[in-house]
Amino acid sequence: MQLVGIKPNEVFAGTDTATGKVNVGTRGYDHLGKEYIFCLVAASQNLVSGNLVSLISSTGSLYTATIYATGGPAPGPGTPLGVCVASITASASSYIWVQVFGSCGVSITDATASNLPNHVVVPASVSGAVRGTIATASSFIEGMVFSASATTGATGAMFLTYPRISPA
Repeated sequence: MQLVGIKPNEVFAGTDTATGKVNVGTRGYDHLGKEYIFCLVAASQNLVSGNLVSLISSTGSLYTATIYATGGPAPGPGTPLGVCVASITASASSYIWVQVFGSCGVSITDATASNLPNHVVVPASVSGAVRGTIATASSFIEGMVFSASATTGATGAMFLTYPRISPA
């Protein structure tokens, strides 16, 4: 199912989805042509707008948004990623639209001179954030590029084309 004219910044409770109008895994598009996937927020999560998330939970549930953590095991090659878009903190068992295509803002935390357009994007040292690198990385993010120079501690302008973890 695909929907046009969604409200991607909203965070939904389980009772909001009980009507069956939107199901987990539904793709939607806003008026700018950006693409989103409706996802369940995984247990023990507090996601904010700009967080890099994996769309497969640690238990293998598809369309379950989990922050891309630096301390835990990394998702495997090909794991789909997205960016949380929410006006408030999205906690466990709520539902959000996760952006997978189009321009957006992503959390940037590591100080590097490589947060520049066309540089390889890799996960940062802080969960849910990314950084640029000029070196070849063993695990980088395919389908995500800086669309403008970004500074540390800010939200960097990115363009998403169905981001995923690269094959090692």
